[in-house]
Amino acid sequence: MKSRYIGTIVGLGFSIPGLLTLVSVDMMVFMFIPMLCFLPIALPLELLGSGLFDDYAMTALLILFGLTIAFGLSSYYFFKHLIKDRQESRTLNMIRFWSYFGLQLIIIHPLIFYIWAFENSGSSGDGQFIFGAFETFPLSSGLFLILGIVVDYVKNKKTVANN
Repeated sequence: MKSRYIGTIVGLGFSIPGLLTLVSVDMMVFMFIPMLCFLPIALPLELLGSGLFDDYAMTALLILFGLTIAFGLSSYYFFKHLIKDRQESRTLNMIRFWSYFGLQLIIIHPLIFYIWAFENSGSSGDGQFIFGAFETFPLSSGLFLILGIVVDYVKNKKTVANN
């Protein structure tokens, strides 16, 4: 798939389910996506945090820290190689590209939820607390579009010859 705007297209594709739920309540069928995204990283951190701390704010802070580190390290790795490939006039490594977006799928949705959860940790014992994932899903989905635009910007940026 050769496209100048592959990052934007893929980012838009990842953001469509959340943006559709923002537009219409009938599209709530996509709400299983944020729930599945919590399983690989956030759920083990949640179990670890609840075993270590009695206060949910501390658990949310631990998860927030872990997800932020995961996002930062994976983005650093991807963009470092993207810039190196661009400088050496190589094409976009599609395996690395799809792996990065797939990894961000299980990082970004829980990260935005736990930012919301940390701010609203006072109501964490309420059964309605899990519905915060539905509230944050359109916002976290929109971040994929921004991420795709950033990837395209870095990928398509003109190189300036060094003097």
